Amino acid sequence: MYQVFISGLPYTASENDVQTLFEDCGEILSIKLPRYQDSNRLLGYGHITFNDQEAVKKALALNGSQLGSRYIDVKEAKGIQSQKPSVPPPDCLTIFVKNLSYDLNADQIGDSFRPCGKVANVRMVYNTVTKNFKGFAYIDFEDHQSVIKALQMNGKKVHGRLVQVDYDVKQPKAGFRYQSKQIEQQSKYNKEYQEIQKKKIKKENAVSKVKKIKNFAETQKQISAQRNKQQI
Repeated sequence: MYQVFISGLPYTASENDVQTLFEDCGEILSIKLPRYQDSNRLLGYGHITFNDQEAVKKALALNGSQLGSRYIDVKEAKGIQSQKPSVPPPDCLTIFVKNLSYDLNADQIGDSFRPCGKVANVRMVYNTVTKNFKGFAYIDFEDHQSVIKALQMNGKKVHGRLVQVDYDVKQPKAGFRYQSKQIEQQSKYNKEYQEIQKKKIKKENAVSKVKKIKNFAETQKQISAQRNKQQI
């Protein structure tokens, strides 16, 4: 595995910032930057995996480069062993995607992973205070093979950014519920939106049926009244 260890990263930096700095070194297979779970800010270090040793040499030459307001350290990663991709359990139908562009919507995210298989649902995660998209989402597929294909998207570019993809077997937390903005605007990969639309159509049909019955009853009443007048 051709990998470098980077430290001294600004806590507000993103995977895209790191990608921009190192993309001229060679093909980047993946970027892993640990984050604090509460704030989602960087811990300040990470690993970059390249396709060959020549790219590693070029990356090492960037030691001491400035990224944001800080100067980073770049060293060859030590004690790295080749790891086989993790295999999701047979019943897994969900993936977790990080480092997505903040201006994406559910339809764009779902379309990006549709070549892997039929996408059933997209759950975007929003900041509870600002209501802004946090750059990561959960994608549910119709079948397990789609999940396996989607995992191969790890380290690939989605709308200009290198994304991190892993499988997920946990139930969504309460904080991952849809924001009203997503419910109102997205439909293709939004189960909640679809359910709301079904209920809305059902209600409209019920109201329409009641109106038709009332109109029919009123018409029959008028016809009956006219007949009574004619008999008199």
